[in-house]
Amino acid sequence: MGCLTAIAAVLTACSHIDEGERLIYVEPAAAQRVVLVEDFTGQKCVNCPNATNALNDILDAYGEENVIPVAIHCGPFGLNTATGLVTETGKTYWNAFFSDTQGQPVAKINRGPANDDYKNWAQPIAEELARATNVTLEVEASYNPAGRRLQVNVSALGTAGESQKLQLWLVEDSIVAIQALPTGGTDRQYVHNHVLREAINGDWGEAITFGEESVLVQKEFTLNEEYKAGNCCIVAFTYDDNGVTQAAKTKPTHTND
Repeated sequence: MGCLTAIAAVLTACSHIDEGERLIYVEPAAAQRVVLVEDFTGQKCVNCPNATNALNDILDAYGEENVIPVAIHCGPFGLNTATGLVTETGKTYWNAFFSDTQGQPVAKINRGPANDDYKNWAQPIAEELARATNVTLEVEASYNPAGRRLQVNVSALGTAGESQKLQLWLVEDSIVAIQALPTGGTDRQYVHNHVLREAINGDWGEAITFGEESVLVQKEFTLNEEYKAGNCCIVAFTYDDNGVTQAAKTKPTHTND
């Protein structure tokens, strides 16, 4: 009886704990930072293939799970034709970030300063990889061929009460299109990868405020007939006035639902 009485006393004591005091918020621990590299490029840019090769070497060194390059076709060497890869979104970013005298290729690494020395992109990328971040970002996507519908789910966790922007991009690989070469010629069968196709939630994303639990953002949209679904992926990133705080990338799974 003494044991039962003691147990009852413990249970009774627990039941009197105020609901608001039962859960204690713990700030997220530092997460592994993933680096976003915005490569502002153009099909008429003779040095841009060299920059692409430099980025490929960086991916080989650090892994595609740690560095996410996105080729943004725009600027003075972008090709604005039916076969060109320039987008209105790319033009918007170019006009917002650069002056009329800016050449290409040029990159912004985690939305840091413009860097047009592609031979030295590895150093700032390594520095960004070493920086801590308290933002955890997960992205999932599924593609339904019926109606060419894409469903994107993003889960973001950060410091409760802090507001940032969440950006979602559609990116496509293996696009065969013309490209000027460093040799002075052109390659009409050049394979372009990591190409920005469109901003899913607006050119500058949408505001989110972190809570004590993950923030869930869901988007559904129709894939343009021009894009090859099997070559597309979703890039998500969070950012504030100091730059990109976290990035993630996923390839949609295919369903028949």
